[in-house]
Amino acid sequence: MLFSAENRYLERVFLLVILFTLSSFAYYFSMADREEVQARFANRREVLVKLLGRELHTLLKRRADLTPRLTNLLAEEGVAYALVQQPTGEVLAKAETPLISVGALSEVETEALRTPYLSFFPTMDPSQTVPLVEAALPLVTESGRKVVLRVGFFAMAEEERVRAVRFRNVLVFSVLLLGLFTYWFIRRRHSSDFQTTLMGGVGLLILLLFLVTRFALQQWYDTNWRQSFVQHGMSLAKVAALPAKRFLVTGDDGDLREMQSLFELDDNYAFLNVVKDEQFLFHSDPSYRGTTFTPDANYAKSLNSNRPQVFPLPDSDLYEVLIPLMEGQHRLGTMRLGFRNALGYGPLSVLRNQLVLIFLAGLVVALFLGYLLSRRVAKDISTFVKAMDQVTAGDLRQQVYIDRNDDFGQFAQAFNFMLLSLRERDLLGKGLQNYVSKSIVDKTLKALSAEEKNGEKVFAVALFMYFHGLSDAMGRVGSPQLLAEVRDLYQVARQISPTGLSATVQMTPVGILTILSHPNRHETLMRGIQTGQLLAQALGRRSEISIAPKLTFHALEVVYGAIDDHGPQVAHLGETMLDFRSFGQVQDTDEVIFSQESFYLLKDVATFDELEVGTADQGRIKGFIFRGFKPMEALLAVFPEASVWVKILVLKIMRGATGTIPDDTLLEWFKDGEWSVRYHVLDVMERVRPPGLLEFVIRVVQSEAEPRVLSKAVAVLGKVGNDSHIPILAERLRSPDRRVKANTIEALEAIGGRKVYEFLNLLVDEQDNRVKANILIALGKYGDLRVFDLLTKMIRDPDKNIRASAAYALGKLGMAQGVEPLISALSDKDLGVRRQVVASLTALKADLEIDL
Repeated sequence: MLFSAENRYLERVFLLVILFTLSSFAYYFSMADREEVQARFANRREVLVKLLGRELHTLLKRRADLTPRLTNLLAEEGVAYALVQQPTGEVLAKAETPLISVGALSEVETEALRTPYLSFFPTMDPSQTVPLVEAALPLVTESGRKVVLRVGFFAMAEEERVRAVRFRNVLVFSVLLLGLFTYWFIRRRHSSDFQTTLMGGVGLLILLLFLVTRFALQQWYDTNWRQSFVQHGMSLAKVAALPAKRFLVTGDDGDLREMQSLFELDDNYAFLNVVKDEQFLFHSDPSYRGTTFTPDANYAKSLNSNRPQVFPLPDSDLYEVLIPLMEGQHRLGTMRLGFRNALGYGPLSVLRNQLVLIFLAGLVVALFLGYLLSRRVAKDISTFVKAMDQVTAGDLRQQVYIDRNDDFGQFAQAFNFMLLSLRERDLLGKGLQNYVSKSIVDKTLKALSAEEKNGEKVFAVALFMYFHGLSDAMGRVGSPQLLAEVRDLYQVARQISPTGLSATVQMTPVGILTILSHPNRHETLMRGIQTGQLLAQALGRRSEISIAPKLTFHALEVVYGAIDDHGPQVAHLGETMLDFRSFGQVQDTDEVIFSQESFYLLKDVATFDELEVGTADQGRIKGFIFRGFKPMEALLAVFPEASVWVKILVLKIMRGATGTIPDDTLLEWFKDGEWSVRYHVLDVMERVRPPGLLEFVIRVVQSEAEPRVLSKAVAVLGKVGNDSHIPILAERLRSPDRRVKANTIEALEAIGGRKVYEFLNLLVDEQDNRVKANILIALGKYGDLRVFDLLTKMIRDPDKNIRASAAYALGKLGMAQGVEPLISALSDKDLGVRRQVVASLTALKADLEIDL
């Protein structure tokens, strides 16, 4: 769907979603970078100040001059000044750069001298142009004397680095946004709702995943990283609680001072003090010892519990552990241990940075894949839209070809068939059926009937449904009821008669005669048995009717032909059938009595009960009640030593059986020297699909010399193979046998796909009429309407075989485009061609509802 006013609002919404997604990435990416930069500078300052504090503590112990060490510190990058002061403000040592005057920083000095632990104070120089960060660290000498180390750092490098990070991120994301706007501007008149929706949805999904993961990461940090950090501080506090308790009991703070010196080696340590009765009894800053302690909310909460508790201090990176010092049930005092979490922001910044990079890469990849997918889908949709627009304009010749097995490939196939149906209906709506001259068809049918008057000898099965008790029923029930029952039985016989065979259902005064015939005798017998069983079951369900229908089965040779010059009536001339009246006296309704001739044909594969009755004309005669085919085990035992007739019957039975056939058995039977047996073995294999069938059929296709067996193997390969077997089938097209070549084309058609379509297009110049007809049938099923032009030329060819093949192909395609060429061929001079034309028109009549 092209870009239009109706979908601009939706596109803009999703564009805003993508912008919001990119902006969120830019924000969190910048925040992570800024925190990483600040954490790196803060860690460097903290380490530098603590190392300097330890050195100065040693120098104070030796009463050495501190100025040279402070002067050397100015050589460190970013250090503005350093000095050591007493809490009263007296300067013990100082070193400063010409740019900064320490004496002018009075506000920071007041806060720094009062801090009880390492603290950082952001400030500005007196000119308000140079940003500074001052670190203040209290130092306690061996004699209990307190001094404060103050170190000033230039913050310009940190701010420059933060600005550079911001500029870089703004530049990167601006380029991305510019590219997005450029793409949107170029594509806005060629985009589709689907493409916009998909890409916007992908952006929204990535944003939601990013936000959820971002909050999950923060939650994880709060519950795991900080928790482990707090547990570490709690452990240190518990270790210090024992010397603190001894201090309250004995008054000796030696152990506490030693513990304090160990804590000072921990970068997270801030302060340590012991409080009792709102007074500092011990403090890491000696100036606080003995002073009054002002209780805060945290301390008040700790008094209500005998368990250690952790509370955050107003400074965001400071925590304090309050541990009650107990002697039995008596509370001696409370120990307070402070520690900072400044180092914890480093890992969090790294995780944030990695998270942003991962999701940014995910967004780019997802948008790229979404673009490719939407472009492919939009292209397919656009193809359908263009075809539909042409169809709307009245052009029904459109065709969409998408050679894929996905939904769009199936949609294209359905779309093409829909257009074919529309074309057919259009032709019919224009009155094409009126071109079918009923007089021409009648003339052709009469000509065909005249040919059939010569007669044809065929093998047939006669199923006779004898109305036993008809005379009695005529006296007991009314004529309408009796006629309705007979009509119902006739309709049952018509419905059960198999398709694909020459089946005739005739009414006689005493019953219904069904005659089935087929060029293949085995097929005639099997279809006759199946029809007889179905009729017996249907009669068994009609036990309430006034007559008792009885079935007899007889296989015989008949002469088939037309007997009426003015109609389609035909006759079947054969030997006398069973004495159905005699057997009807003792026969059950659901039983089928077979004649002795039929029994001899089936006795090796079926089970019968012998029945003997006496008659006035023939004396005693035998009939055989059919009880079904023998079980699988018996058939397997019969096969090896049986005749070819019985072997084929066994294979016919197995093809329709539901039991399991051993795989090795079929492979062994295929070694039979009779080609017809091997043919039917392949027929059974096609149905049961044993393991290894594909490899076996490939070997047969490559090695079999008998054309009829080879043609069957080729057909099976077409049903179980795939496009990788096209070269094997193509090799069989060199066979001199027409049946093999024709079946090869049908096998390629069964495999299908673009490769087969392209390959068949190369074969349209095939000279063999049967093979060429199969090729055109296959191409026509792909929706290639050019085949009708070729078939129209073929049906006018001088060769009658080519004309008959063309008529056959037009009927098999089942499309309205084939009606007109077939109609023109109704007056063909060859009777065989006209017979095929009528058969094809009859098929089209059923498919297209043409009134002939």
